[in-house]
Amino acid sequence: MSHNYSGSSQLLVDLLLSHHLIQLVDQPTRYRAGQQPSTLDLIITSDDDLLANLEYLDPVGNSDHVVLKVNMQICTFRRERTVSFLRTVTDYKSVNEDLKKLDWFTLLSDQSIEQNWQVFKNVLRSTVSKHSAVITVKRSSTKPWITAKILKLVRTKRALWRKFKRSSSDTDYKIHRDFSNRLLTTIKDARIAYERRIADHNDVKRFYKHVRNQISGSVTTPQLKDENGRVIEDCASVAEIFAQTFSSAFTIAPNNILPSLAGPSHGLYLDSVEFPETVVCAKLKKLKCTKSPGPDEINASLLLNCADSLAQPLSRLMEQSFSQGTLPSDWRIAIVRPIFKKGDKFCSTNYRPVSLTSLVVKIMESIIYESILKFVTEHQLVPMEQHGFLPGKSIISNLLCCLSDWTKELDLGNSVDVIYLDFSKAFDRVPKRHLLFKLQHLGIRGNLYQWIDAFLSERTFRVRVGGALSNCVQVLSGVPQGSVLGPLLFIVYTADLKFRLRSSFAMYADDVKLYNLSNSWMALTQDLLEVCKWSSEWLLPLNIAKCRVLYIGNANPQHTYLIDGVDMCKSDSHVDLGVFVTSTLSWSEHVLSTIRKANKMVYLLGRAFARSHISVISKLYKSYVRPVLEFANYIWSPILQRDIELLESVQRRATRIPFGRIRPQYADRLVMMGLPTLSNRRKRGDLILTFRALKDPQSPIRHLFPLNTLSRTRGHCFKLVKDKFRSTVRQHFISNRVFETWNALPASIVEADTVTNFKIKFDNYNG
Repeated sequence: MSHNYSGSSQLLVDLLLSHHLIQLVDQPTRYRAGQQPSTLDLIITSDDDLLANLEYLDPVGNSDHVVLKVNMQICTFRRERTVSFLRTVTDYKSVNEDLKKLDWFTLLSDQSIEQNWQVFKNVLRSTVSKHSAVITVKRSSTKPWITAKILKLVRTKRALWRKFKRSSSDTDYKIHRDFSNRLLTTIKDARIAYERRIADHNDVKRFYKHVRNQISGSVTTPQLKDENGRVIEDCASVAEIFAQTFSSAFTIAPNNILPSLAGPSHGLYLDSVEFPETVVCAKLKKLKCTKSPGPDEINASLLLNCADSLAQPLSRLMEQSFSQGTLPSDWRIAIVRPIFKKGDKFCSTNYRPVSLTSLVVKIMESIIYESILKFVTEHQLVPMEQHGFLPGKSIISNLLCCLSDWTKELDLGNSVDVIYLDFSKAFDRVPKRHLLFKLQHLGIRGNLYQWIDAFLSERTFRVRVGGALSNCVQVLSGVPQGSVLGPLLFIVYTADLKFRLRSSFAMYADDVKLYNLSNSWMALTQDLLEVCKWSSEWLLPLNIAKCRVLYIGNANPQHTYLIDGVDMCKSDSHVDLGVFVTSTLSWSEHVLSTIRKANKMVYLLGRAFARSHISVISKLYKSYVRPVLEFANYIWSPILQRDIELLESVQRRATRIPFGRIRPQYADRLVMMGLPTLSNRRKRGDLILTFRALKDPQSPIRHLFPLNTLSRTRGHCFKLVKDKFRSTVRQHFISNRVFETWNALPASIVEADTVTNFKIKFDNYNG
């Protein structure tokens, strides 16, 4: 909700905003007879994840101030100053040569896929162990730049101190101080060199792990509260709590008659998928070494470096699995990692389960995924309004299509009602029997149908917390999160919803929004009833508490909408796929939210990397701050000068980190760090998006950029037509915002053959 501040209140708000602080109290805290209630008591923090469960309690004694109660979540654990660990070094070239000499046809001759898989794993392990060596590495637990050599110098420093204590000599003291100062400089230089090395050499995993270690707070994930409110620190117990929480979302579908399917049936079908060695080898070579292994412990480095020798046996195993309609047990086991979302970190329901499965089955899934995706897209079996997990579509395309409709309605003087629907634990609740029924209806038959049935059957998972694993839990429903096929199967499951709706709608996986055009609110009411009926029939219940209606337009009559007889919650703004959408389509609230997030990250980076090299700070800014400032900015590009300056102030603050108090001017800092202004970045981004849309006939936002084909124009042949508009919101929509700049570009830039060439040519043209 937007607020209007004045005087000292606005100064305080600006102060908090500029110092990356968050004020949590949003209700009056002082009540006095004859006076309007006011907010005089504040709770200010730099990290709102540290605080939870804010309560407004009765005043104490004669006080006219309420008592504020909040839980502060601080968990600390002691780390050893130095750690020793074993590292396995493998000669993958020798492993690859040995694997090429094997007769896989004879080794994998068993009729059982389970037996052949076990033979494959055992041969792989024995070959890898033959060419591997285990070395002991010793380093600082929190400071990896502290090497064994520096640790030796630290011991020398301590010895010099002990010598001084024995002698009390000024000479010994001076020797100790000089050595200590040199050691301090050595450690600083070692840290700078370490950070530059991992940043410049694209050691992505090590670099981001180092950043996480430096900026992470004292709250850790392995602690939860039980039903009695006691903090549980034992990793095994915490893992069991997570396992119970995640399994509680499963749906046990009744064994009754399945609902009827809306939409026409067709005679097309897909029943076979091939797994040739060349395709498997290409998939293996595209693996990233940073991919985590699954329960079978076959890592990505092994598959990547030995792709030429492993393509044949893996192709054979995949063919056998597909033809028999069975999977090895390893392929149906998942190791689940709890990922914190938001809220109370001690509450297990505030975590999302992310599954680690076998990399081998993921490769097989990706081949099947491509076949199914090609089938459903060619025959238009997935609604064009679905933007989630589909090639060429994204959050941007979803929001731009909706915003185009909404701004046109407001420009005509109409209003828009937007209904946001939230399905409760949707991915975990999809019933397998119902999903298979829909797949069969869409034309998935034969061996492919049997394999997907086996893929979804007898699945289990274990939760890992620290070094502990929970007991094995059976998966009763849902599409596997963390798998390749899971998102596509969910999209197919919800595809028939389009046949129930008459109003305009947009989907992003399980996020659905309905909206009326030309004030057709009665149709929207009927569609809401149809969605409720569909969710009941197909066992995907709505989370009514999270469903919202947003009334857009100043003259909106604000009709009432019901879900199961309950009035829907009304809101002046709603976070739509990460973007604050308000009733006036003003973006100031989203800008303020973006600045708060970005300033928080700038503060953390400045505190942890104040003495780092310019190149390191530049990479940190581009990786952690600028993506926050630019997320979906095609949608909410700022209009007000105040918002533009506030966004730029974040980049100003970030570029000060490596320089300290004595620093160059902002323009010079940008040149030194290789950064353009954010305004120029937004302008460039708009042009790139326009180029993508115009060059791809299948782009979901192609219709937003109509070409001028009715009259002869000078310049290039991709000139746009400018919309007629009466309102500011339509004037600043991307197709109008980019009109003059795009049409003024030289033909050599606009007619580039690829996006990369367009970027290069535009950057050269723009200086």
